[in-house]
Amino acid sequence: MNDRIAMFTPSAVGGHPLYTQELLTALTEHPRGGNRFELISSEDLDPQFRNVPYPINAVLPRLLDRRQFASSAAWIVNRTLHYPRRERAMLRWLSTRPDITAVHFQEFALWTAPGLIRRIQAMGKRVFYTLHNFRPHKYPPFLPHRLQHHWHRRASLQCDAILVHTDAMAREMAELFGDPHPPIRVCPHGVWTARNSTPIPPLAKRLGWKKLLFFGAIRRNKGVDLLLDAADSLSDFSITIAGDPSDQEYFNQQLLPAITRLQALGNRIELIPRFLSDDEAATLFAAHSAVVLPYRPEFRGQSGVAFLAIAHGMPVVAGNFGAVGELFHEHKIGRTFDAFTPASLTAAIRSLFDAPDLAALDGQIQAAKESLSWSTAAGITIDLYEEVRQARASASTAARRHGAPRSKSTVDDRVAEVEAGAPR
Repeated sequence: MNDRIAMFTPSAVGGHPLYTQELLTALTEHPRGGNRFELISSEDLDPQFRNVPYPINAVLPRLLDRRQFASSAAWIVNRTLHYPRRERAMLRWLSTRPDITAVHFQEFALWTAPGLIRRIQAMGKRVFYTLHNFRPHKYPPFLPHRLQHHWHRRASLQCDAILVHTDAMAREMAELFGDPHPPIRVCPHGVWTARNSTPIPPLAKRLGWKKLLFFGAIRRNKGVDLLLDAADSLSDFSITIAGDPSDQEYFNQQLLPAITRLQALGNRIELIPRFLSDDEAATLFAAHSAVVLPYRPEFRGQSGVAFLAIAHGMPVVAGNFGAVGELFHEHKIGRTFDAFTPASLTAAIRSLFDAPDLAALDGQIQAAKESLSWSTAAGITIDLYEEVRQARASASTAARRHGAPRSKSTVDDRVAEVEAGAPR
């Protein structure tokens, strides 16, 4: 492979830069990888993501946190100006790097992505996209959902190839996109690398504590309210809720009153409403029995928290929905619940703790840790890069042989198909 790939991940903190760090490290260290990969990120990229074996180009403007704005109007104006400014910075940097042959997006702004992808391809560079979740975790309130779906579908169709995390998502995207669509390849999410020295207690000891952990960004689609609704039936358990309240309205109006009520009744509920560093997270995971993912059925994407739990040898309780449910079909790393109800969640939790087969459960967690490796993800990604490179080269050779202009692949056909019909 002769490509030089730039991976675009503008987020400075959170799951996207962590995923990118794991994948880019594995790509760089892969036998077929080598010194071919770079990161394009924001100028304020968190220091924990900077000690890596690949070059970092921190050339994108920082994104200000919503809580820094006095009003929603000020925040909307800032976002409206930020994303075009970020894309211009990206294009300026690419114009100075003719050696970059492809850009791999881990995320993008839906409303600017179609134009950005066209400009990158006009430079003769290929575009790849890891589609973690087609439906955003939280929609900007000022944009209709159908319009955002339309932009996302249009941008995806313009890419040279797309990676998703599960077979079910690949089938769903192929149906949603229609024909023709870019190649879609399944690249399983890897288990996070545990970069800490916190001892991991034996599973039997941990389950004896009966300490449940919800970890991660606190949003409505994460279903924290379901866990709190089940708390009255789980009075012999303690519950810790740790993460950044990214949905302030949901957090303040629905969760805080419920937590206050439960604590007043004697339920052991601990709230840590902020972002936690890797070291803090490792300590927290080592002190709990199981991770609970009470995500709503409409949450279709993978959960990085599930893979963090596997890395720390922890069982997981989750809904049998979407990509998270699909993970359990192959790896029995805990228990699932089929109905989004407090009773169903309670039953799944108690099933995990009541006379579990500890050897089988621990074996499944360890097998998942070994199977879902970043080296495997890197190999699949490299194969896709090479497949698209060869297809582009073959199309160019055929065009020259017949005296036709070099093809841009099927991008124009796909875009025309999207623009001819209503957004799906």
